Amino acid sequence: MSGQAIHNFGLVDEKGDAFEFTIDAVTNGSCRLVAVLQTERGPRRTEVAAISTTEWNAVAGTAVRELAAEMGENEREKEAPTFRPGINRISPLVGRELGVLLIALMEEGATDRMDALLHAWRELAREERWWLYAKAAAPGQRVGAGWRKALFHALSETSETRVAPPAEAQKKNYGSIAKPSSQKPATKNPCRSLSPAILSSARSRRTQPKGRLPKRVVPSAPHAVRKTTTK
Repeated sequence: MSGQAIHNFGLVDEKGDAFEFTIDAVTNGSCRLVAVLQTERGPRRTEVAAISTTEWNAVAGTAVRELAAEMGENEREKEAPTFRPGINRISPLVGRELGVLLIALMEEGATDRMDALLHAWRELAREERWWLYAKAAAPGQRVGAGWRKALFHALSETSETRVAPPAEAQKKNYGSIAKPSSQKPATKNPCRSLSPAILSSARSRRTQPKGRLPKRVVPSAPHAVRKTTTK
């Protein structure tokens, strides 16, 4: 690494996979998010997104508060996590969430839609951000095309053009009953075709437990039935 200061955003495994978010102190600098994957040959770094320092400063306050609020107790220290100029190490889950926002901000026209992008990103549940990151940051995806372009259009819509999801598609409240949506149906949204399990920006604020993945429900195996032969 360079001689820049290294700071952890929350609790980060020093020897595991992580993200590095580098913030230039200069106004006309750039901010870069790099995925760091540990391999047998050493760390492998892949740049995920890069935006100007000016763009980051415009969303930094809200983005940091959102990330910190969603982190579980096992992801943070007693003090609220912060980003500092230099290299900020982020855990894999939190890094994916930030990556979705930065990827959307890289698209053409993002500067004019910054408020809408930030609001829609905040309305997504953590699981939805992880899912979107896997699609938008997959190998072969690039700015202005594919999932990155679709992500920008989906998040940059105004609230009046989003569709209120059906009751069965509301965000799940794991371990309790989900709250019914109070929003009214709007005009058809072409970006809903991305996936029925994501982009629920018009849903009520998330209520699932923080800092953990939803549990998979595995049906129990039926009791074995012993065959009997009738002579």
